[in-house]
Amino acid sequence: MKRYAVLLVIIAASLCFQSGAAFTLPSPSRKDTAPAPGGGWMHHRSPTALLSGTRDGEADNDEQQPSNNLPSKLLSNLRTAASDGFGTRARNVGSTMGTGDVVVPLCSNLDKRQDLAQIGLYAGVEYVICDIIDEAAAGEEGERNDRIASLKPAYPLRPHLERSDWPIELAVSDVPLWLSKATYEAGTALGTLMLAGTYLAIASILATIVRVVAVPSESMEPALMPGDVVLVTRSIVTKPRVNDVVFFDPPAELDDAIANSKIGRAAAAEAAAAASAPESSSGSSDRPEKISIVSTKGKQFLKRVVGVPGEYVGVSNANPYVSLCNDGGDTADCTYRVDRTGDYSRPDVFPDESWNRVTPTINLGGVVESNNADESSTLAKGQYFVAGDNGFRSVDSRVWGPLKEKYLFGTAKWIIYPATHFGPIQPGPFVIEKSLMGENAISDS
Repeated sequence: MKRYAVLLVIIAASLCFQSGAAFTLPSPSRKDTAPAPGGGWMHHRSPTALLSGTRDGEADNDEQQPSNNLPSKLLSNLRTAASDGFGTRARNVGSTMGTGDVVVPLCSNLDKRQDLAQIGLYAGVEYVICDIIDEAAAGEEGERNDRIASLKPAYPLRPHLERSDWPIELAVSDVPLWLSKATYEAGTALGTLMLAGTYLAIASILATIVRVVAVPSESMEPALMPGDVVLVTRSIVTKPRVNDVVFFDPPAELDDAIANSKIGRAAAAEAAAAASAPESSSGSSDRPEKISIVSTKGKQFLKRVVGVPGEYVGVSNANPYVSLCNDGGDTADCTYRVDRTGDYSRPDVFPDESWNRVTPTINLGGVVESNNADESSTLAKGQYFVAGDNGFRSVDSRVWGPLKEKYLFGTAKWIIYPATHFGPIQPGPFVIEKSLMGENAISDS
């Protein structure tokens, strides 16, 4: 989701550059944009005139002004717009505009807009008032005063929009709304910022509560295959339940388990030997080749929930189980919910306690103490026992112990890619058994 948020930022920034002159730096060689009559965009070749608010023919002086005036100009425009209003409440300057002013005609009626375009007045384009005359006009209630404006665009337009009869003349009352240049630019800038803020807010919310995750390994086969893409939703209201597939950051206990594994201890011994090995007279070293351990930093995992807080959890013959007796004891009437994950591919790498114990916790120091009286048989509040469906390829709570809630992001319920795998994630290999020896299975759960 972070990459989507960055993409939305780029889109919002591009909108800022397209939406109005307030975000366009002076550049004599750059073609800028302006709104076209039909609501699209058309290029003009003089962004300086659009920025400066000067009358036609005064752009050369504006090109010499430093671009650091842009923030102050935008702030000034916002102050002007605050007094004149925004949108449909903006002050109509049709009755007060005079010769030399730069104004922007606006019209929401599409038919009226097309009629105005036919005579050369394009909505959303800046025009310079060349002359304005007050004269009497006949109205329904007799004579009334009207204003006739002579005007032309403040900057060159695209060739197919140019006219040979500039400036044109029309009655000011023919245009529903005339805005000052400052008000139009400030409204455009504010609208663009609000749109960009909306995009960023949506991206932030999505990144917080939803993620799209690709399955990286075989540890969850056959329910999840490598390359499958799943939709993960944040666990905010509901807590993970048994059989849910959870997405989480690697716990600190996993690093401890790796460090205390046979490979981890061998790597530590090799590092110590390498540090003390002398160098030969030729400058080469007699140090042995370093054993590398895959880092878990920056990685995230998908595993299935075997046990939730308050349940009696253990491991028997590499299969995690939950005792369904009230006291967790081993009695004749007791049944067990067993997750048939199967043996790990290299069981000798981790302590024997990883594959057989009566508690969810494990001594990560490598000493087998499964009957330690200080260890509890139940999962504490905020702890979950998780395992991969394919125990042959999964390093999970069997090795590092309970997963703390603080590492959880959310729950994966659906496979969204590829199309052949689309649908809800299939349940795990759970069975209810009367014994922990793999016999007398009652039913799948």
